Amino acid sequence: MLEDQPATLDPGQTQYPYETAVLRAISEPLVRPLPDLSGVAPAAAASYDVNSDGTAYLFHLRPTAKYWDGTPVKAADYVFAWQRLIDPRLAAPNETLFANTILNGERVSLMDPQRDQAAIDAALATLGLKAVDDLTFQVQLARPDPAFIWLAAMPAAGPVRKDVVAKSGDKWATSPDTLVTNGPFKVTEMVKNDHISVERNPAYWGPKPTLTRIDFAIVNDGAAALSRYRSGGLDEIAVQPAQAPSVSGDPVLSRRLVKTPNLTVFWLVFRVDSPPLDNVKVRQAIAQAIDRDAFVAQIFAGQGDPAWTFIPKGMHGYTPSLTAQKFDVAQARASLAASGLSATQLSLTFAFDQTSDFGKATAKFVHDQLKANLGVEINLQGLDANTLSSHLGSGEFQIAGPRGWAADYPDPADFYDIFTTTSSYNVPFWQNQQYDNFVRVARTDTQPARRDQEYLQAQTMLVSEAPVIFLAQTVSWYLVRPYVNGVVTSPVDEWPGALAPGQISIGPH
Repeated sequence: MLEDQPATLDPGQTQYPYETAVLRAISEPLVRPLPDLSGVAPAAAASYDVNSDGTAYLFHLRPTAKYWDGTPVKAADYVFAWQRLIDPRLAAPNETLFANTILNGERVSLMDPQRDQAAIDAALATLGLKAVDDLTFQVQLARPDPAFIWLAAMPAAGPVRKDVVAKSGDKWATSPDTLVTNGPFKVTEMVKNDHISVERNPAYWGPKPTLTRIDFAIVNDGAAALSRYRSGGLDEIAVQPAQAPSVSGDPVLSRRLVKTPNLTVFWLVFRVDSPPLDNVKVRQAIAQAIDRDAFVAQIFAGQGDPAWTFIPKGMHGYTPSLTAQKFDVAQARASLAASGLSATQLSLTFAFDQTSDFGKATAKFVHDQLKANLGVEINLQGLDANTLSSHLGSGEFQIAGPRGWAADYPDPADFYDIFTTTSSYNVPFWQNQQYDNFVRVARTDTQPARRDQEYLQAQTMLVSEAPVIFLAQTVSWYLVRPYVNGVVTSPVDEWPGALAPGQISIGPH
């Protein structure tokens, strides 16, 4: 089930889960994530080598890999695909990720599509992307980047054929006839706002998928999806929050639930450079006074896990032993006492988006928790989204939220930059030179154990100094029929089995 109509299935343009859900089945990048995110496995590339300083990768393509039309997959197709990701004329959703990593990428991506039009093609040729031969794709990085291999595993990183795009232009990915891809499946039918069907790619290099066809039904209403699942019309669906209570309370459906943590974390923001929130003990007290289990139950309808650290469960670097923000009423009261301020001396305002149900519910929940557990009365300030954004940008707030982050790829490097001093996302105006240094060094550190320690030091500072209060991470709930076999789930998949759709089978029923 897809929650909306994909705008495109062009790897260079997809950005939403309901697009990448299909893309994973039809387009194969060089490597793919292992379900537990402990690393990557070979995909279109049978193997790869990295040079000694971690700045150059050589991917060795499979000689038997072909597109569904029988054309061999070549290194030049990856060169072209990745150039498109950085080409400023395409404005790819993942442009920045690739441009910041690949040699000369930042310079090329900053060119003006109109003013520099005549020079862009020549500039793209200067990127650190090269087809050494038909089966060897070389990538040179701007600097050592241990997170790079996760970019190579993204759905956006699949190959694109220059001849196909030249012939069909922007429309190449809108029709099954011209959407020529190299994955285990190929698109055979696209009916707008109804479904997309994929069938086996007869030329795929790997094991033949067990399923002959997968129909992705487009259903943007959670109640309608549940109704179709109950009646046997769908084999897998995502359970929306509005339907979560009825599903979890149903003795049959609750046994079919598959729960997968998402790499998405929500938090509240403090303005840390003005009183009283410049007092770290006040911030810690507020963090320790909020019951995350109750938050998940009430605000997420159970579709979440409590979070008191930055890196989410399911990702390398998750460290639940950092307990400085963990819910503990006695500790919260002790922290407040240690701040030198009493509950009645705290005059605080919580700004939230009054047009968002999530925003309103979170604000009321936090208000009630602080009153009950700390005796602190906070003022709630409902603002429209634009005004709130303006206030956050100018620092004209005390507490605000919820804000958060969803991983672009499953590596800590995607998270830590948010709270560096110069980051535009650092709305708390928190400045910690040691944090900045650890993050900067870890970004390019190719020694895994040392890099882990650097990030752990940074996370320890962030959690204990509490410029933000971590609240929860989301958990996706899916209903999967008992006869759907071979499903392996992962925090980065868009539906149960998305990472390896070729392994799924339908049992007797």
